[in-house]
Amino acid sequence: MEERNINEKAVWDVLQMASEVVGSRTLFVGIFDEQFSVMKAFNKEGGSLVEDGLTLPLELAVCNLVTCDEPLVIPNTKRDVRTSNLAIIDGARVGSYLGTPIVLEDGRMFGTLCAVDPDPYQFSESEIQGLNRLAGILSYIIYKNQAAVLPKIEEKILQLDKLALVGQLAAGLAHEIRNPMQSVRGFIQFLFNENEQAEPFQKIVLDELDRMNELINNFLLVTQPTAPKKEIVSIVEVIHDTVAFLKSEAALYNVEMNVRIEGAIPLVSIDPAQMRQVFMNLLKNAIEAMEKKKRGEVNLIIKEWEDWALIDIQDTGSGIPLSIINKVGNPFFSTKDGTGMGLGLSICKTIINEHNGKLAIESDENGTVVTVKLPLTL
Repeated sequence: MEERNINEKAVWDVLQMASEVVGSRTLFVGIFDEQFSVMKAFNKEGGSLVEDGLTLPLELAVCNLVTCDEPLVIPNTKRDVRTSNLAIIDGARVGSYLGTPIVLEDGRMFGTLCAVDPDPYQFSESEIQGLNRLAGILSYIIYKNQAAVLPKIEEKILQLDKLALVGQLAAGLAHEIRNPMQSVRGFIQFLFNENEQAEPFQKIVLDELDRMNELINNFLLVTQPTAPKKEIVSIVEVIHDTVAFLKSEAALYNVEMNVRIEGAIPLVSIDPAQMRQVFMNLLKNAIEAMEKKKRGEVNLIIKEWEDWALIDIQDTGSGIPLSIINKVGNPFFSTKDGTGMGLGLSICKTIINEHNGKLAIESDENGTVVTVKLPLTL
């Protein structure tokens, strides 16, 4: 689909001017892609049933009859052979039609500027020419707007392509590093077992190797996410299991964890193991956010909202500075002063996206709220 970056106020202004030029009670701008759609409509009282967002297959749209060469004028749609059999004529109450082509400077037809009315209407030559001139104004506005925006879009696409290539190369490199690391770990264990004097250093070396392996695994999870093995389960049970697992760690930080369930929560289709990993990461972040506080709280609120299960994780930490909140969740960005790898939240986002869910973060000096939205199984 072609990108439509258009100043809607300018389009609305043109439609208002058109309403003063033509006697029809409904005016609209229609655009062509795989189908016909109404971008913007202006209706006077008693006008046709045309509104913003109306879509039609191209073969059913009157506007599809408009060519780049000249306006299409149909004073009585029910008596004109070109439109008398179109169901939309009755459905949208279109008794008369005037369509002028919006042709861009490069010769492409963007769409149509149209005037319609429930009743038959004899369009005058001045009305036809006036609407045609306004279509020309729209052509200029749209073309200039697209000319300014498209280079930026192309630049972003190029950057994304480069990042995708770098991601593929890095993921391949990570695989190649991980395999020999297993061999190195085995040989180091063997060497340390042969040398008892070096035993105090064994744990340090093996811990660092395990940390490197964890970093590689997390990196691969971000760049090459595993497809979730979904089951119909209770999100409440998944969260209760995760909270129970982290209770002892929370106690070490003097943090109290509370779960509140608002109403009956329908089941969700998720990979339980992946979602436990999500809530494990989010809860650990919340607990560690209160490291410098004497006592803290993490409150989980689970509720149903429209077609979503909403899980709010609220902490009473010092919050995330406004200057960096937009960076939180980017790979390798961490607020943990060198102790974090900056992949935990990226992994959470990746997993949630694979589940067609959403993740949002709000923060101030009184703490942070992380909201996870998962689609319900209705």
